[in-house]
Amino acid sequence: MIPTEDLKKVLSIADEAMIENPDGTIRLVATECRDCGQRVFPPTEVCPECMSESIKFFELSEKGTLYSWSVVHAAPKNWITPYIAGYVDMPEGVRVFAHIVNVDPEILSFDMPVSVCKVTMGLDPDGKSIESYSFVPSMTGEN
Repeated sequence: MIPTEDLKKVLSIADEAMIENPDGTIRLVATECRDCGQRVFPPTEVCPECMSESIKFFELSEKGTLYSWSVVHAAPKNWITPYIAGYVDMPEGVRVFAHIVNVDPEILSFDMPVSVCKVTMGLDPDGKSIESYSFVPSMTGEN
């Protein structure tokens, strides 16, 4: 069994990757290299393009567009299945891998507008919720 802290690292559930605002809205945080301009999510301490350590953190937009997805039926113990895993393109030029929630996979479409949210991914060995960012389809006309 994967320890909860290791699982959080693998899933990018680190505190620096997701901010929950006082009003309950969720924002993702990425990094941008000050030397070459490469943008990366989840945030890194070293630019994967030029290996510079001169990076800055910035918040991503709340909304993006669905690039691709798959319905997953097998997952680690205590996870909620099936779930939809997908890639979301953000306006800042970053592609985010995340769960897509609260939607029938049959109605998903390429370039569908989605918004970031927070959901329970599963339970740790002690039965505590493991929460992370996900995306939910945006209402028509909101994106």
